[in-house]
Amino acid sequence: MFKEMLTVMSEQTAQSLAERVSFRASWYKEWADLFLKAYAPDAKVVYTSLYAFPMEILAAFDVAPFDFEIAGGSLISSTEWGVPTMCAAENRGFSRDICSFHRAGLGGYYLNYFPRPHLIITTSHYCDGKAKANDILGSLYGIEPLLLYVPATINKDSIGYVEHQLRAIAARIGEVAGQALDEDRLKEAVRSSNRARRSQMEILELLKHAPNPWDGQVQCGYSINGQLFAGSPVMERLHEALLQELQARIHTGKLRPERHRLYWFAWLPTYPSNLFEILKEHQVGVSLCETFRVFGDEIDEDNPFEGLALKCLTNPFVGATDRRTKGLENLKEEYRLDGALLFATPCCRQSKAAYRLLKEKVNEIGMPFAIMDMDIADSRGYSPEQTRTRLEAFIELLDAGM
Repeated sequence: MFKEMLTVMSEQTAQSLAERVSFRASWYKEWADLFLKAYAPDAKVVYTSLYAFPMEILAAFDVAPFDFEIAGGSLISSTEWGVPTMCAAENRGFSRDICSFHRAGLGGYYLNYFPRPHLIITTSHYCDGKAKANDILGSLYGIEPLLLYVPATINKDSIGYVEHQLRAIAARIGEVAGQALDEDRLKEAVRSSNRARRSQMEILELLKHAPNPWDGQVQCGYSINGQLFAGSPVMERLHEALLQELQARIHTGKLRPERHRLYWFAWLPTYPSNLFEILKEHQVGVSLCETFRVFGDEIDEDNPFEGLALKCLTNPFVGATDRRTKGLENLKEEYRLDGALLFATPCCRQSKAAYRLLKEKVNEIGMPFAIMDMDIADSRGYSPEQTRTRLEAFIELLDAGM
């Protein structure tokens, strides 16, 4: 079923692109096509956490990256098949207290939706549950999963420790791919990643424009799932296409009116909801989501493993929560922010456990703060009425300038 879904996704976006060039259609087509490569008979499939593992390393090998969590939680759960897929895991004893992304991913395994992996890699960040789900899948597939552990502190020892792990993982990928690591190919992947970073900085400058030229819901989704293409020319092309679209929107002035501008913490629901519809009704825009910010420097192409280690270590979801609010005072002025919202899905320590610290910092710099308690992928607990009540109460605070 999932392979057929990807095929339809690829065909429909190709048709849309034949009629009109579109960043969003290009993104979805590249996403579908890359996941479809994992179904090729001769593909060497590597499961990974695409939003956290440095994908530049995978870009240096002839392998097919695949993320069962994103496949199940983002794509399948955006359709009517989402809940039945989770039930396939729940019926085998997995509690609904487990993150819905992981239940959807495990359900996809039991329903035989996904390609068989040759290697499984995950990271200690962003997510504890993903590592456990990988352990389960490793047991089911008879594959020992690899874990990239990223310490909470940045110093010479921690950089060396992560670098050593990345080298070992790259060697293991090479064994699976049947090819030794090509250092020049890795350096080119790093150069590509750096070029994409520069264009992302240009996009971030455009997002300071009022009204905002980019839909906040699309920004949040792409900021996470777009990491699949890090180290690939695909990300460069997508960023350039997005830049052109945003510049054109600003030039024509065809932008949604805004009364308030928000900073968005963490994730967003993958199933259809009224969350962004309500914001649009009240002319509230999402100017910037934290997952689209650039927190680290460019990667040193002459020392790619050390540079990629630093990329992991500077991730805002590693270490103290104040990494996530660093520079927020300046962002408030630069992006003319009026408030901040945290999407807090159950089972996620990055959202739930950080709530109080994030709220205190946001209030300290004079902005109202809201938390939306909504599951990220399981629509069974979703209440459109409750969502409207909570969100409109927050908008009243924005209107009052509190």
